[in-house]
Amino acid sequence: MRLASRNRGVEWSGIRVMFSLADEIPGVINLGIGQPDFDTPEFIREAAKKALDDGFTRYPPAKGFQDLRWAISEKLKRENHFAADPETEIFVAVGAMQVVFNTCLHVVETGDEVIVVDPGYDYYSQIRLFGGIPVRVPAEERNKFKVNPEDIRAAVTDKTKLMIINTPANPTGAMIDGPKLGEIAALARENDLMVLSDEPYEHIVFDGNHHVSIASFEGMRERTISAFTLSKSYAMTGWRVGYVTAPRVIIDEMEKLMEHMVSGVTAVAQRAALAALTGPQGCIQEMLRQYNQRRLLVHRGLNALEGVSCLMPEGTFYAFPNFSKLGLTSWDLAKYLVQEQKVALIPGSIFGEKGEGHLRLSFAADPERLEEGIERIRKGVEALAE
Repeated sequence: MRLASRNRGVEWSGIRVMFSLADEIPGVINLGIGQPDFDTPEFIREAAKKALDDGFTRYPPAKGFQDLRWAISEKLKRENHFAADPETEIFVAVGAMQVVFNTCLHVVETGDEVIVVDPGYDYYSQIRLFGGIPVRVPAEERNKFKVNPEDIRAAVTDKTKLMIINTPANPTGAMIDGPKLGEIAALARENDLMVLSDEPYEHIVFDGNHHVSIASFEGMRERTISAFTLSKSYAMTGWRVGYVTAPRVIIDEMEKLMEHMVSGVTAVAQRAALAALTGPQGCIQEMLRQYNQRRLLVHRGLNALEGVSCLMPEGTFYAFPNFSKLGLTSWDLAKYLVQEQKVALIPGSIFGEKGEGHLRLSFAADPERLEEGIERIRKGVEALAE
């Protein structure tokens, strides 16, 4: 069977490879998976049950239900401080991942350069699938994994088409504050660049930090594609519903292609999403309170290990500890820990060249499992030192 040559640009997800390896080993504590361990709040589940009884079992509109798009528009004004027309500038997607895929599909052409932060989420396959060239900009650990706008400026060429910004950042937990994000926005305007702003962790921030959307800066709405999801804020990863705001020309293309891809986001999931956005928001604060306790536990536990250091994450539910003093590659260390100590973490090199020597640990797990997982890491580290 002769496959399309474009497939060669897509690699197997390293995260999924580690999940598969962990699944083969009984008794593994999996601290690699990037999803809340909480149940979806009851009022959201009840809305979905009611939607079934109310007959929401048919094809939904390709762009998403109108009342949901209006609710998204109100949320964007209230929380993200920018306006988006619910009729022409908002699209309901199959999670934020569809937004990333569709952005590359609609924007990136062969030879276009796309700026990505390293270490950062793995956008490489989506970029390469459509002939794009990822250009890495370092986010150094000595700078708390915060990208320097001047490094972005230095990476811009006449072939640069798009930059991808992810804050709070997966896997590092770093945040770009308002002034720095403003500098990046100015850079995008000066060089006529489009921006994909990936914002799945917008609500999971700590220590008085505030998430800022780059689309809220002057002159950015017309060049920004902003990806959001309900997966992380409302523990709805399995519902597969997110949304995007973008200029009308992009939204029109997404709507047009939706009919040819999946017809639309599951109707019941959209009714649950409407309940999430318009219902009580205390569930977010309660999850955040528990995440913060776990964050402190993980930070303290990892930094107590000989030869291991870990910055305090500012957002997300990830820590990105440095194990480079142990002398193993991140892949070899991750395999060793899962096979010999039965604790699964994600190799940092999956997230870019600057991720080598690190592992990603998710603290979206109950404290008991986190403490046991850190104890297993301790035993592994000490055994390597013998």
